[in-house]
Amino acid sequence: MTRRSRDFFWLWGTRIDALRDYGFPPSRMSVGEGLRLLGLDQAMMCGSLPPTEEEYAQVSHCRRLLWEMSFEEGFAFTRPLAPIVRLHRAHSNVVGVLLDDFSTTEIDRGAQPEVLANLRRAMPQSLELWVVVYSMSLEIPNLSDYLEHVDGISFWVWHGSDLPNLQNYVDRCREVSGGKPMILGLYLYNFGERRPMTVEQMEAQLAVARELLLSGECEGICLLASSILDVGLDSVEWTRRWIEQYGDEPIVDIEPQR
Repeated sequence: MTRRSRDFFWLWGTRIDALRDYGFPPSRMSVGEGLRLLGLDQAMMCGSLPPTEEEYAQVSHCRRLLWEMSFEEGFAFTRPLAPIVRLHRAHSNVVGVLLDDFSTTEIDRGAQPEVLANLRRAMPQSLELWVVVYSMSLEIPNLSDYLEHVDGISFWVWHGSDLPNLQNYVDRCREVSGGKPMILGLYLYNFGERRPMTVEQMEAQLAVARELLLSGECEGICLLASSILDVGLDSVEWTRRWIEQYGDEPIVDIEPQR
């Protein structure tokens, strides 16, 4: 099967102006508008976007959607999971639940692997469970015990200065996870060091990501985030032009490496 380059891209969606605390000028970009700007049709619905029909309407055209869920006190999940399940049953393109910051915040709060096991058992089998894992979390001694219960990993390198080691981090994540499907996250801003992502950094990380796609080591690329697409970042305009120029390039699917 042959797909286009853009078919592998996702957009990390947030509520409008969600990242203002990082000093960006005001943003007016919604997730739906961001997808149209970049010409993409897959999204991770995160950043306090409620799983409602109203929010779904702006991304109803997408082929695949993951929707963020946050645990309640004591890692309770029945109430926050329910509206995502309803969306999934009503709309087949809502394919999964995403736990953001799980490898940092939730594990630091005391979450044990059984938390994910219990959540997975409570979910419909047709709904996937994805978790965010950061490069700085890869040495958690029992990380593999957690990842045993998930269907896929959204993997991110938090500090821009660590991007030269991107391939090594991906290799380590694949080792720890047993080769679980991975969508590689690419930041459009260097949040870990609170500075712009340079065009050179953007070009380098996208080049690595493309090679990982071609080799079957990852199955997607996610750009973060919708709410900074209109704040004047050079990395955004460079990436938009890259997708415009190369997004229709045919890529022959390669079976993911396991």
